[in-house]
Amino acid sequence: MDRNTKDPAKIAIVVQQGYAPLDIAVPQQVFGHWPHYVTASWPGGVPYELSLVSPVPAQNALVPRDVEPLDRLDSAHTVIVAGVEDPTEPPHPELVERLADAYRRGSRMVSICNGAFALAAAGILDGRNATTHWHWAGLLRERHPSVKVREAELYVEDTGVFTSAGILAGTDLCLHLLRLDHGQAAANTMARFLVSPPHREGGQAQFIEHLPPAGDSEITNVITWILGHLDEPLTLESISRHSHMSTRTLRRKFRTATGTSVMNWIAVQRVARARELLETTPLGIDDIAHRCGFGSAESLRVHFTAMTRTSPSRYRRTFAPSP
Repeated sequence: MDRNTKDPAKIAIVVQQGYAPLDIAVPQQVFGHWPHYVTASWPGGVPYELSLVSPVPAQNALVPRDVEPLDRLDSAHTVIVAGVEDPTEPPHPELVERLADAYRRGSRMVSICNGAFALAAAGILDGRNATTHWHWAGLLRERHPSVKVREAELYVEDTGVFTSAGILAGTDLCLHLLRLDHGQAAANTMARFLVSPPHREGGQAQFIEHLPPAGDSEITNVITWILGHLDEPLTLESISRHSHMSTRTLRRKFRTATGTSVMNWIAVQRVARARELLETTPLGIDDIAHRCGFGSAESLRVHFTAMTRTSPSRYRRTFAPSP
């Protein structure tokens, strides 16, 4: 079955024996259990149809009562493999076979936390970059040496296969998938309801929006100030003067808090703002470039294309709502 023949609204969440409940709850919340606040912002209501599937019968007390047979994988556009409490136990043989079949048919394959072990057992991660919870990263690397394990990442996308780190990183990945399907505005709306940063940037380049750790008030204040002045010609020196830190101290503290440099973080936030304006306003590219601090439409196009692998105009055609 070709990917294009599947119903893109159908998502199958794989529940294994010994499942981690939060690994299931996260995609159910993001894709299925939309509360009134989110549904009211979404014309047409909830855009997905979810199924819980398992190789273990529903009568078994070790899985939820509403699980369905693995046959539902045949029509799923997206297959999400939830993690388990103990991934040292090998995944069910039938599940491994069905996952491999779903991948060959063109389903979008996703894992949350150590659900990556099931994808790896099916050969789906061979030769790919992937991640899992840092506690299990060494075991994944040992058992599946052909997988390029990147335990430092919140989530990884490699040629249509998506893996996330721990349970809460699964939220970042699910919001990223929501953005790919329905645009930044939908992801932002859901993120606000979840009281979560949208982690707007993903993909193989892994431009992920990092937030400072709790208690780091200096960098929190710097980030807040930067976000309020993105339209200005910011430099490391001007930010250093505002923060009353030397440029060296600012660099060190900012990288510790966010995992990236000041100017790279600013570029990511500017592209994120440009995405939002492209989706939600009729502003021209020149105007958007100036409002986001790029200075020119050409500078916007260069940064936008580098981070999203598409042009601003093409992005607007894809994600902006129809008139």
